[in-house]
Amino acid sequence: MEFRIDLRDLEFYAIIGILPQEREMQQKIIVDLWLTYEYAQGFVDYAKVADLIKKHMQKEQFELLEDALISCANLLKESFPQIKNLSIAIKKPQILHNATPSVSLFLKFE
Repeated sequence: MEFRIDLRDLEFYAIIGILPQEREMQQKIIVDLWLTYEYAQGFVDYAKVADLIKKHMQKEQFELLEDALISCANLLKESFPQIKNLSIAIKKPQILHNATPSVSLFLKFE
């Protein structure tokens, strides 16, 4: 059986971005994701998923959202090999005054 986990509005602060002020001060980051996994191979602990993403992004201090997404996706797949599909988005709500930019990634694992 294949199950789906949705994790919405995971909010934390981290250094991310290429602008000088983004390299000096942490900013609010919001991560949304969903993933599917094969239950027969074990369950996926959504609390661990949230913790892994938060700690990884805070430690690595990525410059580009794209690099952060790829790295987080690889980390999740390594930690939970039973993941079949993964959609992950990172939002930076404080960077623009009139919009909330985000970048997302979808992966299908064979």
